[in-house]
Amino acid sequence: MVDIEPATAADPEAIRPVLTAAFEDETEAELVDVLREEDALRADCSLLAREEDPVGFVAVSDAELPAAPGAEVVVLGPVGVVPDRHGEGIGSKLVREAMRCCVRAGCTAVVLEGDPEFYEQFGFEPASAYGLESDLDPPPGAFQVWPCRPGTLEGVSGEVRHPIPFHAL
Repeated sequence: MVDIEPATAADPEAIRPVLTAAFEDETEAELVDVLREEDALRADCSLLAREEDPVGFVAVSDAELPAAPGAEVVVLGPVGVVPDRHGEGIGSKLVREAMRCCVRAGCTAVVLEGDPEFYEQFGFEPASAYGLESDLDPPPGAFQVWPCRPGTLEGVSGEVRHPIPFHAL
């Protein structure tokens, strides 16, 4: 049985091999390392999936929405699961639990860049429907948002600024 637990500061050595295996290179692992070093990684919402060994990880980091300074927007991703555990629902379990953590933490909304067909099952919608734009250059339809509570994005719009390490990808 896979357990989902907070990714504590003691876990960098456990997270890196998961992300390297999941993405077949070091890019996402390096991103998470830099997010942690710059204190942009949210320890209260980033999660590690473990059986005996780590098998998955989801990062949640702080973003900015300058047009709505009171809005607490976070970025979900990267999400990675080791290849030999694909298809077991571990990634979905990580995403759902990270979303619950974001609600408990009082976040306004969660944004991500990903496959709309996959993320709509969790309630993500095109960010453009809320007047939100990405400061990155995502493919059409890939920038998505999930309001943490109904109505939290009413009257909120503008450009979401991702943590600087995302711009190096």
